[in-house]
Amino acid sequence: MMQTPIAESDESSKLTLNSVKALIQMAQNYPGGFWSNLLSDNPRRAVKTFIECYSRPSLTWDDLSFLRSLTDLPIILKGILNPDDARKAIDCNMDGIIVSNHGGRQVDGAISSMEALPAIADEVGSNIPVLLDSGIRSGGDIFKALALGADAVLLGRPYVYALALGGEQGVRELIQNYRADFELTMGLSGCQFTNQIARDHLKAI
Repeated sequence: MMQTPIAESDESSKLTLNSVKALIQMAQNYPGGFWSNLLSDNPRRAVKTFIECYSRPSLTWDDLSFLRSLTDLPIILKGILNPDDARKAIDCNMDGIIVSNHGGRQVDGAISSMEALPAIADEVGSNIPVLLDSGIRSGGDIFKALALGADAVLLGRPYVYALALGGEQGVRELIQNYRADFELTMGLSGCQFTNQIARDHLKAI
């Protein structure tokens, strides 16, 4: 963890019941002993450093152009929920986008990834690949995502659950189960190849 001193205001230093609870929780979760952490400023500094890195309102689309200028590696931009933002991603020379609301953790009540997908896919066309993340829990979900315009999907949390329960073999079986369910959905919908999946097929699910 970074332990660079962070300037604080008098307001942020005031003790309240909530701040004491937060301090105890940080002391419990930070590596090391509870009492040494409680007396140390490092846990609180680590949390503040994370927050300052994670939440940066100063970031703009120009930062993507700057990032693009630094590398020839593919850059896939995640978190797109608006067709206008998808267009901006293309203008910033992104190599692909991921339609995602980050599992719904960022904004309570935000539009779902699946709801946002069709308009974004229509805007992007064949310019760059469109991937979908958030809520893929079955082969039927994969079929719906492809029908609505996604080129591929991300499995998100399920592979982590499989990894925790069964290690590498657990992940292999998870993917095999997804594939079998997806192929069954394709067959029941009259599709032999993925490029045959279209929005009209959603009526068959």
